[in-house]
Amino acid sequence: MVDLMTTNSRPLRLGGVSEVAAELGVSRQQVAKLRQGDDFPAPVAALSAGDIWDLDTIRRWGSSGLRRGAGRPTPAGQPRSVGRRFELGAEIGGGGFAVVFGARDLKADDDDRVAVKVLQQTHALDADTVARFERELRLMSTLGHANVMKLLASGKDEELGLWYAMPLARGVLSDEVGSVIKAEEVAAVMREICAGLAYIHSQGVLHRDLKPANVLRTPEGAWAIADFGFARVVEESGLLTSTFDGMGTRFYVAPEQWRDAKHVDERADIYSAGKIMQALLTGGTPVDDDVPAGPLRAVIQRAISQDRSRRHGSATELLAAIEAAVAPAPTGRWETAEEKAGRLRPRLKAGRIVDEAALDEFVRWADELDFSDYEEMGEFSWALSVLASDSVDWWWEQNPAGFTGIFQAFANRLEGSFGFELCDVLAEFARRVIDVTGDPIILREAVRGLAHLGINHNRWHVRDVAVAILQKIRTPEDAVAALEGLRMAGKSAAEWTVGSTVIRTLHPVLRSGLGAFIESDDN
Repeated sequence: MVDLMTTNSRPLRLGGVSEVAAELGVSRQQVAKLRQGDDFPAPVAALSAGDIWDLDTIRRWGSSGLRRGAGRPTPAGQPRSVGRRFELGAEIGGGGFAVVFGARDLKADDDDRVAVKVLQQTHALDADTVARFERELRLMSTLGHANVMKLLASGKDEELGLWYAMPLARGVLSDEVGSVIKAEEVAAVMREICAGLAYIHSQGVLHRDLKPANVLRTPEGAWAIADFGFARVVEESGLLTSTFDGMGTRFYVAPEQWRDAKHVDERADIYSAGKIMQALLTGGTPVDDDVPAGPLRAVIQRAISQDRSRRHGSATELLAAIEAAVAPAPTGRWETAEEKAGRLRPRLKAGRIVDEAALDEFVRWADELDFSDYEEMGEFSWALSVLASDSVDWWWEQNPAGFTGIFQAFANRLEGSFGFELCDVLAEFARRVIDVTGDPIILREAVRGLAHLGINHNRWHVRDVAVAILQKIRTPEDAVAALEGLRMAGKSAAEWTVGSTVIRTLHPVLRSGLGAFIESDDN
């Protein structure tokens, strides 16, 4: 017998056929028969004097229930193994084209458990599916990071098919989705996910199916990215061109991936990471783009933008935004909404030069704003209404989805009451926002809000602003958007806003639609 030390300083007992026979309590001839079986452990070395085995592995194999006479089929109900190393236990998960077993690693300590993922019915699956699984094995074998689940071994079993083994996870992130958790706790999870994402991207690998079910808790307690079944190496643009490439998990997959999965980039994974944050914050599946108030709202809105050019460019950039959002607020005296609006308003309206510090603080207030708080929303709208066009443009470029959400809340608040002088300021602000953004949704919401604001306060300047906005419309798309805004405001508000004289000066689509709406019998 040969005594050596492993790389982790654990004594390694090695031996040839005689030592194996002694370990198992059989003859050398019986060892020759036993090693003909697929389950017999593979030798760790081949010397001129003969093969060498790890005797501790031989001992565990001998007591594992896998030991049987050479050439006999596995009896029903008896343990199975793969790779002459992993004793399979009960099925613990799976889905799609694979199943996962709990297993015992015969080369590890007695109490170590692993997970073995097996591609089911390899012979019946199409070539693309098999190729995808084989590629997953290749990708995982090249990765090594604390926040990426590592590959212990892989191979192909004659009975079961393709398989690979990885450490048995202590938990899965999808179990955390269901109870709303704090922004700081979300940030802690995302530090590890972003670290794993940054690593695989640095290796030229895209995941393309990032979701809570594919983020596992390692035996060491870290969150790690797993399941690379839909991953793609950036350079392998010609691989697997079937429609299977567009697949992923519906609510977590970037929109461009459904259209052209072969040409996505790192920003598709950024989108999925943003959806994971949304799921953790809301405590449910992220079926829409509605993000709750809080410090991470703007970060998530940018990450899940439908336009990938507006998302964070990398996992490192996303993490930096997360860290900035949850950084402790400066200590100081607490302010009421009225005091905060009064302090920020002069700085926000000062000239054409954007006061980015004041605007950044104002945006943070918007991120944490409870839109249902009538009083605070009123103070916020008062401050918002003084924003110059340059400031609106800055905010729109930074986070169009977030700004749209804020403007919709602003338009909702226009249905309430304000001082008469403020009504004019609010109307002029809505006009500036339309001019800067040129966005149909903004146009619809502005028209809706102004129609309410004008009729509720009988404010003719507000009506004049709304009419000027409507008369500038030149495209059918904008005409339909404005029509929807007036329909949302209601027949009375729409009729008060346009009147019989103004309606004749509007775009044909708007004129026709308004005429039918005002003359209808619907309330």
